[in-house]
Amino acid sequence: MKLLFFMLPYHGHINPTLSVAEELVRRGEQIVYYTTEEFAGKLEGIGAELRLVGREFGFFMEELDKKPLAASLRNADFYVDNLNRHVALASELLEQVQQERADGVVCDPMCLWGRAVAERLELPRALFFSGIAVTADSPVFDYFSRLFDGDIPEIITNMFLKREPLMLAPIPRKFQPDSAYLGEGFEFIGPTIVDREADHDFPLEEIAAHPTIYISLGSIINNPQFYELCMEAFAGSRWKVVMVSQTRPQQVPDNFLVYPFVPQLTVLQHAELFISHGGMNSVMESLWYGVPLLMVPQSSDQPLVAARAEELNLGRKLELQPITPDLLLAKAEEILADSAIRESVRSMQSILHHGGGSQRGADVIQRYFAAHIQREQLLNSVTEQN
Repeated sequence: MKLLFFMLPYHGHINPTLSVAEELVRRGEQIVYYTTEEFAGKLEGIGAELRLVGREFGFFMEELDKKPLAASLRNADFYVDNLNRHVALASELLEQVQQERADGVVCDPMCLWGRAVAERLELPRALFFSGIAVTADSPVFDYFSRLFDGDIPEIITNMFLKREPLMLAPIPRKFQPDSAYLGEGFEFIGPTIVDREADHDFPLEEIAAHPTIYISLGSIINNPQFYELCMEAFAGSRWKVVMVSQTRPQQVPDNFLVYPFVPQLTVLQHAELFISHGGMNSVMESLWYGVPLLMVPQSSDQPLVAARAEELNLGRKLELQPITPDLLLAKAEEILADSAIRESVRSMQSILHHGGGSQRGADVIQRYFAAHIQREQLLNSVTEQN
């Protein structure tokens, strides 16, 4: 079968799909992935066929530099302007997608250009969430309502209202808040983590023999003020600290390693604690390797993810303001001394490793679209007989 993947062009949205798409390719399916140039190498590496789209098919993240990130991502106009633009862009892809003669589409719920194309061409669709699943029926939706001060624009409401018979989430059901409200059609396949970081020049020998704390706020956020707090908190401590920062601080403590990028999965295998923004990918990767979390959510769904992780006793969260170096150090020591947190993390790690991941994701996608193909063939046969 031939399947098209439409996902927003961001690491947090694309990464969970990579090993699922790769497994489908391994099983002989034809996978065509629409994305931007930035992700071409990743997708060619898994054997998917690539269709490049322009950067306008993502959000214009440089707009976020004009105001604090959290405020920007709460701003309804930012979302509405980008989402309306995405719906309009769908017309640019209609002819190309029609010529694909695909059997179906796997689509990011937030990828409105992909969903619009699939709907107009009446292609069978499955949704692939990048984290916590959200529908208008779920109490989780109330959280997003509060982000917009209770006045959610119609285009965003419709994004959550539209469901499909198959919806996948790369998390365990236990991590999903209020999962009983979601109804039928959801498959919680667990994280789809594959270590693709064999080629790197990170100096592992510098952390292999030391207790290590890893600090990263993800691929979008850069917060120099927070990094200064971290350096003041952990300078001269017993830990080796690996910190990701897009801008190098003027003075770096001797026990710190600061880089604009590190092989995260590799570093997590040596870490005692992950100080994170609470992005879903980062949280799942940390728990996959049995590393507790100290989360400092910055924006979007990160407060929701961090709150759920704390509720499950997988770590602790801190509000961005006010944080002091003393508080940061005290929270880190508190987490590492808490045997109940260690046990909760071990238990969740076991759940993640038995969730099915990319194998289960490929299984349910194949079954779903194979059933569509069989129904279509049956209908065509009946039509021809009549």
